[in-house]
Amino acid sequence: MPELIHKLQNESEKATNWFRENQMIVNPQKFQSIIIDRKNQTNNPQQIEIKGKLVESSTEVQLLGLSIDSKLNFETHITHLCQKSACQLNALIRLAKFLNFKEKNILINSFVYSDFNYCALVMHFCSKKSLLKIENIQKRALRFLLNDYESDYENLLTSSSKVTMEIRRLRNIASEVFKTLRCENPKYMIDLFETQKNSLSRASDLKIPSRNSVTFGDNSLRCLGPKIWNSLPTNLKTCSDYKNFKELINNCAGPTCKCRFCSYIS
Repeated sequence: MPELIHKLQNESEKATNWFRENQMIVNPQKFQSIIIDRKNQTNNPQQIEIKGKLVESSTEVQLLGLSIDSKLNFETHITHLCQKSACQLNALIRLAKFLNFKEKNILINSFVYSDFNYCALVMHFCSKKSLLKIENIQKRALRFLLNDYESDYENLLTSSSKVTMEIRRLRNIASEVFKTLRCENPKYMIDLFETQKNSLSRASDLKIPSRNSVTFGDNSLRCLGPKIWNSLPTNLKTCSDYKNFKELINNCAGPTCKCRFCSYIS
């Protein structure tokens, strides 16, 4: 741990020097630190000194509207989003009789989907309990949209021509992989994937890396991205531009059953 603290202090020093050299001022009051330990062995807060200010590590930090916790399960962030959306839906339901279908659809896109579309890629790897909370919020939103408080979730999705929030995230991941393979994403994304030629088609598949755990193996973009990409039909993988790819991926039906394997196939 002392070695880690020393390295963090050195890197923080470099960052603050960069700000100063570029005529920018850092605000020590906004400094935050978090130590993410995959074995959860770091129980005591650690102090890091940056420009004479002691910054104590915490189990959760706020970054650009996203709550990042030391376990990377995003449970706090998702709970906050679901509570916020539930309050907004309560207010909209009280106004339902004054709104038509088009107006309701605009409102749920603005107040519900916009929140869950933000950083959807990282939220996909949260717990099943949190994922169920997100689906329940969409179910409530669809009941408001259709004024249907009797049908089950599947019928609500069919009636509204929408898909589950899981499928929306899977499509998002596929889109990010498409951009990454065409070098339209940052280098850290490009470094995640390795292509391998598929002898049965003109498209390139991605190599699925070996892994020895679920939490830090299967449940990671490095593994899930190739699984989704390799499952796509050839016409999607050989698209010439992003706009065309988005139009095609938005017509993918998504998983047809609820087993763990099919939940990774779009």
